[in-house]
Amino acid sequence: MVRTALLLFLSLTLFAQDPYRKLPDWAATVARSAQAEPAPEQADAWVLQDRTEIAYTGGGEIRQRRFRLVKVLTERGREQRTFALRGLGGKASRVKKLKGWNLRPDGEMVKLDQDEVVTINDAGSPEFSTESLTGASLDRVVPGSLIAFESLETIESPLGPVAGEGILESSPIRHWELEVAKKEGWFTDLKAVTISIEKRHFTPWISTVEETPGARLALSNLPALPKDEEGHPDLGEILPSVRVRFQDPDLPLSRMWGSWNELAVWTAGNYQAKRRPAVTAAKGWSGAAGLEALWSWMGKSLTYKQIYLTPERGWLPEASDEVGRKKYGDCKDLSCFLLSEASSLGYRGFPALASISNPEVDSSDAPFPEFNHVITALKLKRSLGFPAEVETPVGRFLLVDPTDPLVPLGRLGAAHRGRNVMICLDTCAQWVRVPDAAIQPNRLELDLDGEARLDGRLVATLQIDETGSAWGLRAVVRARGAKGVHDRLVQDLLDIPPTGTLVVTELGDPLELAKAFRVTVRVEHPQGYRANGAERELVGWGFPWPRTVIQKSGVPRRFPVQARTFGERILRARLKVPERAQPVVPKRTVETAFSTFSVEAVSEPAGSSSKLTLLFQHRWKDADFGFDQREAGVQAWKKDRNLYKAFREDALAFKIVL
Repeated sequence: MVRTALLLFLSLTLFAQDPYRKLPDWAATVARSAQAEPAPEQADAWVLQDRTEIAYTGGGEIRQRRFRLVKVLTERGREQRTFALRGLGGKASRVKKLKGWNLRPDGEMVKLDQDEVVTINDAGSPEFSTESLTGASLDRVVPGSLIAFESLETIESPLGPVAGEGILESSPIRHWELEVAKKEGWFTDLKAVTISIEKRHFTPWISTVEETPGARLALSNLPALPKDEEGHPDLGEILPSVRVRFQDPDLPLSRMWGSWNELAVWTAGNYQAKRRPAVTAAKGWSGAAGLEALWSWMGKSLTYKQIYLTPERGWLPEASDEVGRKKYGDCKDLSCFLLSEASSLGYRGFPALASISNPEVDSSDAPFPEFNHVITALKLKRSLGFPAEVETPVGRFLLVDPTDPLVPLGRLGAAHRGRNVMICLDTCAQWVRVPDAAIQPNRLELDLDGEARLDGRLVATLQIDETGSAWGLRAVVRARGAKGVHDRLVQDLLDIPPTGTLVVTELGDPLELAKAFRVTVRVEHPQGYRANGAERELVGWGFPWPRTVIQKSGVPRRFPVQARTFGERILRARLKVPERAQPVVPKRTVETAFSTFSVEAVSEPAGSSSKLTLLFQHRWKDADFGFDQREAGVQAWKKDRNLYKAFREDALAFKIVL
């Protein structure tokens, strides 16, 4: 008993003298140096150190070590107990080591058991993929815990020895460090390998950098990412990051990142090698009519799916005849198929690298694997009159995205608007800007004919004509038929309560692309003409909701403010109501930095009833407020929200005339 008490006393004494001695040496050193510094205000956790070491070992292999120490400050900060590493899977990336330590404020040490490390080998839910996610969570983490993680990965990317690191995160960072090196040995000569470290978007986030060119970056006292700020650009376009390239003259996959031309030639060769003889009914087709027939056949016969059964499949296409046999593929596979089939029609084509739903790729930047989409560029001897044609110094091309069969041939979907694409020719890269006229408009036109009753019930026929993907109805019908469009209208778009009904009476062909897609429904809403004080209020079918709250009041804005147009809405309504009703707003037009909207309403008396005619129009606009204009952007956003919110309420309101 005396011995146990003595050991406990000695243990507590040692902990009081050096509470960090149970941590690994690197973490203990950091913890001691930070113990006298106050934690940042309002932070849930404080990253005391985030250090990454990247070493090139030759032959295209990268070894990457990570050291991370976090102090948990609040209950919400306990989420830092989880550490994750995302990789390509297969032989391309392997987690060699993952360790973790939780030093609790009472001095107890909880270590991460290797059995608690979990690797998910198919980390992409919407596709089949070898992408892997390795992670682990520490137990018994509480406020005051010091959490340390250490990991080691080997990476052999199919695109060569390149790496990228983000910097800012949801918690403030006391010290962030990146060290890059070549790991030479007795049998490895890497003297000819050069290292480049490229800093991106550091302004205005990071002003002071300790740097050893080509070897090390060190940053201190980094702020947490803004919370609850809506209406910002893609974060990859504005947040700081670092890109690392190892230029190995003995490795072709490394050399191609020396110029965009090298990347284009490499890409073109991959697609040329996978083209096979035609497998469709394209035999017998020719010219522009043949392209139209091929496009129609692909839309009806092929399905877009992401299938990455090896890491290389993220960049290399399937053979075109295999795509035709399977009847599915991802953007690379469908592009390869289209290129092969178009060649049988007399059109020489090339893959074109694009970036959609991601930061735009800038041709003036150093090459880096940031494209996330592939389309096709068909060379034309003369114009076919399509909006998606582009003229270049090496000839005229028609841009075609084979993953979007619901867009007519000669146009592109909204994701390509204002973007660059890089046509990968056999000899060089040819950059082009997607023409504005090439983008398929997004427009929704609704025609409503109905009758309201005194109990508030509204019975009407609603005809919906969709151009582009304004409500996504064409895509839903192609995937799920009438049941799909019924569910989408009831649950998402028209907000029909359980006591209401909706019956689809007319349904167009989603692959008939020459005209707007039409859906006609018979709908009954139990409160479509409801009392609101002394007024009556119509249900807002076709009226978009006001913009969301952009951020908390009184908090300085840190992100730029940006909004992108996604089309227009037009509602024409003819209603018979059982009362003498007059519109609260007979006519109004409002224009803001973000949108233009208007209404015209007319009431014609018909005995004790009225016939109401309503025309509503709404068009979203592009808006950009950079870092130096972000507060003005917040005010403009709030103005648009408030004006439209009041407009929407007034436009749907009617006063009763006795």
